[in-house]
This record gives sequence, C-alpha cells and structure tokens, in this order.
Amino acid sequence: MPDTGRIHRILHPTDLGAGSAVAFLHALRIATITRSVLTILHVDKGDSAEWVDLPGVRSTLAGWGMLRDAGDMEGLMAMGVGVHKVLHEGSNPVRACLDHLGEHPTDLIVLSTHQEGGRVRWFGRQVAEPLARGAGEPTLFIPDGEKGFVDAATGKVEMNRILVPVAMRPDPRRALEMAMRLAERLDLERIVFTLLHVGDTSTDPIIELPERTGWSFERIVRQGDPVGTIVHVAEATRADLVLMTTKGHDGFLDALRGSTTERVMRAVKCPVLAVPA
Repeated sequence: MPDTGRIHRILHPTDLGAGSAVAFLHALRIATITRSVLTILHVDKGDSAEWVDLPGVRSTLAGWGMLRDAGDMEGLMAMGVGVHKVLHEGSNPVRACLDHLGEHPTDLIVLSTHQEGGRVRWFGRQVAEPLARGAGEPTLFIPDGEKGFVDAATGKVEMNRILVPVAMRPDPRRALEMAMRLAERLDLERIVFTLLHVGDTSTDPIIELPERTGWSFERIVRQGDPVGTIVHVAEATRADLVLMTTKGHDGFLDALRGSTTERVMRAVKCPVLAVPA
C-alpha cells in the first residue's frame, strides 16, 4: 500500500456494471478514510450515459449512516471528501483514462477486473491491465463477482487477514510496512499478516516483525510455482487482501504483462493491491 497519509486523489474508472459497483464502494470507503478527492470516470462511445447513471456518493454515504441524507452536501464537505464525476465520450477507455491522468494525476486507482484474463472490458477492449500499466500508479483490483472487504450495506471494512508474498527483491520490508500502514489507517484492531515466501528457508528474507496488541504475524515458506502457491495460500488462509509489490520498469506495471502479480490477480478471489517497489 502506498503511504495512505499521502493519498489525496483516487480515480475510479467505471463501466457502470455490477463489478464496477463493488469497486466504487471500495474507492469511496478509502476516500472517506483518507479524506481524499474521488474522481469517478466513465467513457461512453455513444454518448448514451447520463450524469444520473454514475454511482451516487451521497446516497451511498447516507445508506452507510455517514450522512443525514442524499442531499447532505455540508456533511460531505465536513468529512473532507471531494467528488468529481467525469463523462467522457470516446471509444477507447484506456486512452481516455490515461489522457485524464495526464492532466489530473492520482495517488490510487481502484477498479474492477474480470478474471477471464484479468481484464475489465468496455466495448470489447482490455482495460484494467493496460490502464494500470500505463498509469504508473498503485492500483487496487477488485475481482468481478466478489464482495471484497467493504460491506455494501454498512460501509464497514471487514478485513481479518492480509497476505503479503515476500522475497529478497523487491525489498520485503517495503511490502510489510505498506500492509501495516493500511491496517493502521483502516483502524483494524485485530489483523493477521501472513508473510509467504515461495522458495526455501535459505532464500527466505529475514524481516524484523513488530509487536502490537491485536496484530499477529505468521511466516509460511512453501516450494512450488509462485502463482499457484500464492493463490493456494490465499484461499487456505481466507485472505481478505493480497498485497504485492512489483518491480516494474519505467512505471508501475510495465512488468505486469505475464508477471506473477498479473497472474495472481487473475486467479485469486480477493482484492489485490499492486504497488511499485
């Protein structure tokens, strides 16, 4: 996780489908926690989408009991949450999103991904991976058809376990620090961090683990295929989030194509937060 204290801008690209609705809930909840500006962006080639088709921020927050009602603009301002809604006419969602990011940089992207190849599809185009790869920013991927870690009815964050795959490179301390910062900002009093190393004990990185009441750490070392092992351990431990650092090249996920992170993202049933090392 990037330093959540530095998240001020969140971008949520949406195709207005059911999967994107779940991703929207995660983007909005993180925005309330970090007091960020949330931009909701939809690209429509036929100019058929209207403003009212975009997900409702105030109505959702009212449903969660965070605002009096859907008209409570003062309450929204008091929460420190800003909202921008953008309707863009065009036939290339990736290009439109990257153009938007060129003028309006963001700190975090939150979007849904269909797990047939790990892609969100608008107009038959691959969106999630090319967008994340080109944007150069941390991205939270919410698998389509999964509820994630934000309760839709209450907005409550339901997270008990974070799986953090570690290796000698990227620096494993970075991944653990990000996981702990995330848990801290989400006010998780009880959480289990599972540090998974795929290899053997000779290559398992030495990491000094902190002590904190309610937080526990477990170390797992497994041999085998990295992707299959990560997916298996995520399911076996019932992980609510997989946090992966990625080496990248010039930007956030130039190295994602065919990488361990990408293949894990396509297979696990919980959200994946991919962050540059």
